[in-house]
Amino acid sequence: MPRRKAQSGVSRFELMVCVMVFGVLLAVFIEKGLYYQEYAEKTAMEMTVANIRTGLRYRIADLMLANRMSEIPTLADENPMDWLAEKPKNYQGERDSAPATPLEGMWYFDKKSRELIYTVNNRQHFSPSAYRDFTVRYRAMRVRGTDGQAAAETWIAFVGTSDYRWLQ
Repeated sequence: MPRRKAQSGVSRFELMVCVMVFGVLLAVFIEKGLYYQEYAEKTAMEMTVANIRTGLRYRIADLMLANRMSEIPTLADENPMDWLAEKPKNYQGERDSAPATPLEGMWYFDKKSRELIYTVNNRQHFSPSAYRDFTVRYRAMRVRGTDGQAAAETWIAFVGTSDYRWLQ
């Protein structure tokens, strides 16, 4: 009786199992990569807002040191990006109205509404305040101090004007 040769190589079943395991691992890797990309966008947006608020504090301090406190309320009429030493690379400048096509992942200043607007690029975990409005809006607003005196000073606050959430 002739002897059978031992089969060498990989069977189809083993190859399919390897491809399926590799596919599952690749899908998990891609999903986590997209999550971290969105998280990085959120962090960059929040850091820009924090830098703008810091720039506003420096501008107010400069006006106070120069004894020009009466000019503080005029900061609400300025473009908040002008308070930064260096504008972000994804800043598109000032616009008279909203762009025809969304500027995903970009900042712009709407001169008409006096709002600084960021259009979210990665939207999987972003929950907008209005249906399909993937913008985050901020504005410099005048705030009257409450120190109990009749002539309280007017200050400026950089506040969000749209409600949104980043889901975990």
